[in-house]
Amino acid sequence: MILLSTENLSKKYGKDEAEIVALDQVTLSVEKGEFLSVMGASGSGKSTLLNLLGGLDYPTEGKVLYHGENIFDMDDETLSKFRLKTIGFIFQSYNLVPELTVRENILLPKAIAKEKPDEERFSEIVESLGLSDRLNHLPQQLSGGQQQRAAVARALINRPEIILCDEPTGNLDKKAGENVLQLLKMLNRNYGITIVMITHDPELAKETTRTVHISDGRIA
Repeated sequence: MILLSTENLSKKYGKDEAEIVALDQVTLSVEKGEFLSVMGASGSGKSTLLNLLGGLDYPTEGKVLYHGENIFDMDDETLSKFRLKTIGFIFQSYNLVPELTVRENILLPKAIAKEKPDEERFSEIVESLGLSDRLNHLPQQLSGGQQQRAAVARALINRPEIILCDEPTGNLDKKAGENVLQLLKMLNRNYGITIVMITHDPELAKETTRTVHISDGRIA
């Protein structure tokens, strides 16, 4: 079953001679439960694609369909809820709030939604990620691998159907990167979470169920 797809998706910046085409008429389908990697060089359009899939940016033209519904037909409040509830984001730079503890960072999506956290769910996540003894630490007191695991925990707290990863191992050493990859594979395999991962590393791409290549804003 197709969970997420695009139709003739384009993103342009600037006008006339200064126009830059970041994404050019991309049509792509992602099956429910798939672990898809999107490979491309720097500037190829892969991060632009990921941002559009997650509703973090608006396209110049085209559609992003979730269960057949164009997410850009949603009003701002509905799109915000879609991002918060349906999508888990994992970024290369972790994007943890430096002034918040690990616990507070993980529960941030709940705080934004003004929802009471499910403590059983929270404990299950932090224990599985080996963060139980780091909950009162600030991000700068953690290693890179621990910070990324905290970012993964934050992405999981709302039980997302889809996780979008932008170079999730890019700032990690080889061992920590392998640990994060194995974690993503486990989430995909055991919980059926659909994952789209941006990467430039062919070794990482080999570990996913399917790989597409993007070049100059187009799927190759």
